[in-house]
Amino acid sequence: MGTSSAWINGEVITMTDKEARAEAILIEDGLITRVGTSDEISALAKDKKISITDLDGACVLPGLHDCHVHVMVTGTASMGVDVYDAGSVAGVLKALKEESIRNPEGWVVGVRLDESRLTEKRPPTLKELTEAFPDRGVFIIDRGLHYTLVNQKAYDEIGLTGTEKGLCLGEDGKPNGRLHEDANKIARGYYNDSLTDLQREKAIRNVEKMALAKGITTIHAMEGGGMLSDHDIPVFDRLKGQTDVDFIVYWDTFDIDQIMARGYDRVGTDLFADGSIGSRTAAFDEPYTDDPSTCGVLYMTREDMTRFIGKALKNHLQCGFHAIGQTGIRQVIDCYEEAFKEYPWEDARFRIEHFGFCDDRDIERAAKNHIVISTQPAFSYLRGGPGSVYQIRTGVERERKAYPNKKFLDYGITLGGGSDSNVTPIDSLLGIHSAVNHPYPEHRISLYQALRMYTIDGAYCAMEEDKKGTIEAGKFGDLTVLADSPYRVATDAIRDIPVLMTVKQGKCVYRSGQE
Repeated sequence: MGTSSAWINGEVITMTDKEARAEAILIEDGLITRVGTSDEISALAKDKKISITDLDGACVLPGLHDCHVHVMVTGTASMGVDVYDAGSVAGVLKALKEESIRNPEGWVVGVRLDESRLTEKRPPTLKELTEAFPDRGVFIIDRGLHYTLVNQKAYDEIGLTGTEKGLCLGEDGKPNGRLHEDANKIARGYYNDSLTDLQREKAIRNVEKMALAKGITTIHAMEGGGMLSDHDIPVFDRLKGQTDVDFIVYWDTFDIDQIMARGYDRVGTDLFADGSIGSRTAAFDEPYTDDPSTCGVLYMTREDMTRFIGKALKNHLQCGFHAIGQTGIRQVIDCYEEAFKEYPWEDARFRIEHFGFCDDRDIERAAKNHIVISTQPAFSYLRGGPGSVYQIRTGVERERKAYPNKKFLDYGITLGGGSDSNVTPIDSLLGIHSAVNHPYPEHRISLYQALRMYTIDGAYCAMEEDKKGTIEAGKFGDLTVLADSPYRVATDAIRDIPVLMTVKQGKCVYRSGQE
């Protein structure tokens, strides 16, 4: 049961309509029962002996969503050193050396590696890592999770045989420490399976704290499966109802029987159809501009993908796939259409995560098939535009067309907004800011449309629009209280609006200055 509380003298953006506003909210036992004027809500609260909070003009939004977070990856990042800003291979090695001194036992772990930001435009090799650390395992995680780096010690401990798919070779024909595809799954599984349940819970709690400070009350958690660990899932299950953030778990497994046995009503939806731009594994029809030897990677056959989607639809499980490149996106839609013919389900809300570099024909098909897109506006804002890594990898023409949120909405597609943390930070205001400040004006959307992505449309993506996403009677009393209205500040200042309070089912669970 939730908390009873009243909130008055605010600028309440209810999100029930573009212009809908109110002054006050009454919440009883965790549910909104009345929205209206301050005088009206104050009188009702006093009559019911419910505590009243004066918002003193602050702006109130429905509790914000983040529709794509890797909770365990984000929460365990503190267990390693962040090498995102290392600058060079030497800088990465220096950061790892310092980390090895701080934590003298176990493997030396690096997180958020972005090779495009290194001077050499390549990551450290197995040889370089082994020379620096001959007696300790080294394990470095790409910021997009699409590959891992290891030294010889970690390679041997993981038990790699040299025959695994995705094991990259150097000029000498020997493994160079870079692990993609099956090799990456094996390495990440080995590392993640070694975590204790206490470490897993701590990781979840770390993310809970981060989210609340950003006004986020619901997270769509992309967890488990070959890239992480299925041992994480029971910990999420055990904590359900005990956290101040709702973690909606999307279990990235192909084992639908296990999904059903545990009572889940969704499967996926961050199962990889292809990879990422940074690692040149997102799948395209044409080669990468900066590496004509590759067009990226498709990780599944059409037959296997269609069979999996069909089984999910047959059992009324929401499902979906990660797809960034045009070829990956096309394959996912092709397979969904084929599966839907055999197992039609009108409210499937099939999700495609990212949908970045797409053809117009596939936008039209996504709309026709009522596919929802879970996208990350901060990708383009932080990683796109002239001279960006996206443009370097894919060329001017392809990059200019990427992540066309306005076109998605023009076709009537529902968009959910997320961060893909820790690829970009858990910060829904940054996502809203990014959506209205896209590097290319033709892809910018209105503030109202951007707010929908992180409120009512975010809730729709998880089939929760009946209880979340707007401020109206019958919905959860989930609120985000801001120091100013995004409608009042300059467009380029939305990301800087302070979060004053986060309210979960009527209870204030975060207050600025009282962390």
